Amino acid sequence: MKKWAVISLWWFAGSALAMGWWSKKEPLQGYDLSPTELKNIGIQSGWSSDDPQLMMFELSNRLSGPIYCVGANFEMKDGKKIQHAFDPKLYVPAGQKRNASVRGIEKKDLKSFGFGCRCMKTAPDAACENPYK
Repeated sequence: MKKWAVISLWWFAGSALAMGWWSKKEPLQGYDLSPTELKNIGIQSGWSSDDPQLMMFELSNRLSGPIYCVGANFEMKDGKKIQHAFDPKLYVPAGQKRNASVRGIEKKDLKSFGFGCRCMKTAPDAACENPYK
């Protein structure tokens, strides 16, 4: 075998190990937060004093990894259901707070609301992890 071929093979094997190609760690996937995890997401809400149709939120993430919220669901007193997607998704790092707002929701009409949030995990019952670490 030529010297350059041996060096190339050695470089490829070292690079592959460094990139984690043969790592035993399971890949992370996005999963909906469990009811227990949702209890660790603090949500403060209210309306703007300047605009009665602007509902504002502050989400605080007390989980071990970051979360991302894809949207909010609203149930109105008349039975109507409204879904609002966040574009871009609302990203909340672990131990941090982020703000969001939704236009078109009046306090007098709202019955309840909820958020659709997810995080990256190895399995549905595993803890949230940071995919960039």
